[in-house]
Amino acid sequence: MRIELPIETKRLVIRPLRVEDATDLGEPEEWIREKIDRYERDGGMSLWAAVERQNRRAVALAGLQWEQIDGRRELDLGCVVAADARSRGYATEASEAIVRAAFATGFQRVTAMTYPHNAPALRSLEKLGFTPNGETTFEGRQYAFFVRMCDQ
Repeated sequence: MRIELPIETKRLVIRPLRVEDATDLGEPEEWIREKIDRYERDGGMSLWAAVERQNRRAVALAGLQWEQIDGRRELDLGCVVAADARSRGYATEASEAIVRAAFATGFQRVTAMTYPHNAPALRSLEKLGFTPNGETTFEGRQYAFFVRMCDQ
């Protein structure tokens, strides 16, 4: 199964990342290239660019990546909002559209991880209907772990 891009919301267009998005997002080009390579390698699954419709500026990386979490292959939601675009609801808007697209494509389960004290991410995941499912250690760091099933 492959999620078709672009995904559009009221304020955003979610499309594959481009190297030049690194500047808007304030992220190193190497990391953006890694996400672009992952997109090619994993059948379109990676973090994508969430671009403001109004000014065509990338304001977030948001998407779904295959991850090994607690010994299980999971389709994991990720979202990183550019520092100068935070607190505008972009994470929730982009993530809701992405999860909806995943379920419309036929995926049944999406997971998400965040630091246990990341209040904005915790609020966003609650708004999105994710259920807390304990904690997990991923790449040596402790995260709060969440699950959302298709039937929600």
